[in-house]
Amino acid sequence: MAAESILRECGKSETELRAEWEAQIKTQTKPLPLIDDVAGQSRNAGKDAVKELLQLRETRDGLKKREREYDALVEDEATPMDEYMEAKADLELVRLRLQELATRIRNKQSILSVTDRTQLKNLTNNPFLAAQMNALALKQRLRDRLRARKFEMERLECSFCKQVNDHKVDAHTASSIKQREPAITKVARSFNVLCDTMEDLFNKGKAPPGAICPKKLEIKGIFALDVDDAIWEDLGLDEGSPVATPPWLSDEGVRAGIRALLEYDRCIEEKVRLRHECRSMHFWLSEEWRIVNLALGT
Repeated sequence: MAAESILRECGKSETELRAEWEAQIKTQTKPLPLIDDVAGQSRNAGKDAVKELLQLRETRDGLKKREREYDALVEDEATPMDEYMEAKADLELVRLRLQELATRIRNKQSILSVTDRTQLKNLTNNPFLAAQMNALALKQRLRDRLRARKFEMERLECSFCKQVNDHKVDAHTASSIKQREPAITKVARSFNVLCDTMEDLFNKGKAPPGAICPKKLEIKGIFALDVDDAIWEDLGLDEGSPVATPPWLSDEGVRAGIRALLEYDRCIEEKVRLRHECRSMHFWLSEEWRIVNLALGT
């Protein structure tokens, strides 16, 4: 059996593999933190403030670009009167929005700690770190959406003996799931674009020492959400975490061993089922043979 061969070659005992599999299940199925989790909010408040500041600055840069475009239209004497009036009105709105953003950015910066300000400075000066943080946020959002979608699909797949109203609810749920798929795919593609950006910066020597480029996601099979999919891996993204990467995620031998162990378990289960079916068939044939002999004897 191929699974048995892989189990022998992976160099890990069955006990170790089962322990790692339990740890993987616990990590991948843990519930999302509650919104009112004060402790979680206090631990992540600085990181969230830095993320929000980066988003505000990105919005500000986009508005400044629009301001230059509108300003060029207003200053151009060849601009038609209707376009001139529209550009002038839009320019005033953009400048008001820029003033509001500037105030929000100042307020956000004033509440940052020294560590958070250092992190913000590093992210601002290093595009690789900025892309890394954005990619991690996208992947976490994608993971949450895929997990919610899988739970909805399981509800549909495990439905039996439904009434008419239940079938209508299931049809509506299936339609909603289908409508959300393009948005999920768009997030995955945005993540892959950031991965390409990080790889390009890495090749140009603009990444920090020891940085790792994250793996891109396979769009085609992303909705399967298998246990060994790249969607669960944060290697190259969450470099600031002091926690060591668990073997079930980083050790290829353990990963291959877990897959082989699960396949082996299914084979054992199938063997037990077939043995039961064989006994049942033997009993049925014996009974049929007895009835036939009884009929011939009479």
